[in-house]
Amino acid sequence: MWLILCLALFFSGGTAQAAEQVELFDSDQQKVVGTFANTEVFQTEAQKLLHSVSGRVLELNPSLEHAMIVRIPLAPPQHLTHSSSGIDTDIAEMFVIMPKKGSRPPWMILHTKQYETVVVEFGAKVEQLRKQVQLP
Repeated sequence: MWLILCLALFFSGGTAQAAEQVELFDSDQQKVVGTFANTEVFQTEAQKLLHSVSGRVLELNPSLEHAMIVRIPLAPPQHLTHSSSGIDTDIAEMFVIMPKKGSRPPWMILHTKQYETVVVEFGAKVEQLRKQVQLP
C-alpha cells in the first residue's frame, strides 16, 4: 500500500497549472514522460472507466512496476457508487495503471474529494485512452 501513497505524492509535486493536465508516468523510468491538455475527450474516457468499476482490488499490494500510469484530474469531480463494494463518493482524480506485460489487467487508484484513496478494478477497455496518450 505504501507504493500507492508514494505514487500519489510523486504525481502531486507540480504547479497548480500542471495539476490540471493529464500526465503519463512510466514506472520503469520513474518519471512523467508526457503531459496532455485535460480535454473533454479525456473527461469522457474517465467517465467511461468509472462507470465500468467492478469492485475493489483484492490484492494486498498490487504492483506498480513495469507499468504506464495515466493521471486524469476530473473536472468537475465525478460521483462513483458501487454498492457491493461500499463505494459511494466523489472522485477528484484517477490513476489508470496499465501493466506493460503479463496477465494483470489494468486497474485504477482513485482519489476522492475527501482525500481518501480507493483502489478498484474496472471492465472497460483502455485502447482509446492509450491512443490519447500516444501509447501503442
